[in-house]
Amino acid sequence: MGRHPRVGEIMAGQPAVASVAERQPRIGYASGLEAGLLERARALLPLLRRNAPLGEAQRSPTDEVVAALDELGSWATITPRRWGGLGLPSITLHRINRELAKGDPAVAWVHQIINGCTWIASLTSDRLQEEIFSGSRPPRVCSSFAVACRADVVEGGYLVSGTWPYNSGSRQSSWGQYLVTAYHPDGTVKPGNFVYIPLKELEIGNDWQSAGIQGSSSDSTTAHKVFVPEHRFVPFERGFGYREPGKRHVGEPSDHWQLIPLIRAAGAGLIVGAVEAALEVAVETAKTRALAGTTYARQKDSAVVQRHLGELSAKVAVARDLAEGLCQILDEGALTERVFTPLERAQQKARVSVVVEMLAAAMDRIMFVAGSSAFSRTGVLERFWRDVNVATRHMIYIPDTGYEVLGRTVLGVEPNIIPPSAI
Repeated sequence: MGRHPRVGEIMAGQPAVASVAERQPRIGYASGLEAGLLERARALLPLLRRNAPLGEAQRSPTDEVVAALDELGSWATITPRRWGGLGLPSITLHRINRELAKGDPAVAWVHQIINGCTWIASLTSDRLQEEIFSGSRPPRVCSSFAVACRADVVEGGYLVSGTWPYNSGSRQSSWGQYLVTAYHPDGTVKPGNFVYIPLKELEIGNDWQSAGIQGSSSDSTTAHKVFVPEHRFVPFERGFGYREPGKRHVGEPSDHWQLIPLIRAAGAGLIVGAVEAALEVAVETAKTRALAGTTYARQKDSAVVQRHLGELSAKVAVARDLAEGLCQILDEGALTERVFTPLERAQQKARVSVVVEMLAAAMDRIMFVAGSSAFSRTGVLERFWRDVNVATRHMIYIPDTGYEVLGRTVLGVEPNIIPPSAI
């Protein structure tokens, strides 16, 4: 039956290196779009905050929010231009996620998931890209790889059955990419593969119940003997980024990003934005609210509050700059098609751990400064607090894992706890 690959190992796959003759002429990222996108994203803040309670109650972004994001035109921020995407660098997606999170982190979560998964779909074979991106505008693609479902080999493809949990953005997407284990008639079992299935062929559950990021459409999806043709199957040994001979749909910078580092760094914008927004609320509150249990008529008059808010402002800014710097490293590397070393990947993962740890600690300190009233459901701080605490505990952000990966790398301890290509 063989070893079941780790999730990161599956996502990274084993990309082949194209020969010089196969490579397309290098082109850069699109330019001149970011400023306008960020301005329009900032303008959505009132709408996002107004809709956030309803989105949380229905556990999915509201129709008004989805329509606003359609108008913003940012679902395909990092999708290559050959398929109608904007072709922008990862730092732009990071910044848009940051602005959306200031209104509603759950919406930013859906936005980043769909952006990332749609980009990953652009790394597949020519035939599969042509099918997925055949519409008049880029599709929305979601994914789930928490568990592997069963894919039985049949003539011309696979019969897939099972349930994938945590399928964020499923109610807003038209395609899904899902982890499967292939079962062959001769008894051979091959884990670590992905299949692409239209969402209309799946059953979306009603089981996403979480303390935070509740409005993210993260319900499970279930396949009941869904037929998946062979070309929609991405085998482990030829994972995302594999270059088949003569591949035509390749050549933009986004085709050369490091997969896991890209998703991790771009997605961190959500955490940055949510904590920035919480800090802004705490600062404004401190200007008028009394410091309970003291003689201070305003929190701002307390030297302790002054120090806390000053320290928090500095640390959140440092975390923001470090997170953006990680995106810049990836964006610059993609322009030259540079493959990062295991040490560089481990450093990137550990530095994201620093960002996450700093921001999680800052969020808790903000709540101490704001006081018990900050936990009232009538305000926004308690929602930011819940959302940040859930988001920072996603598997790709757990700080201890990032630190251990880097520690083992610098010490030369083998094997590492995550395969090098998946760090």
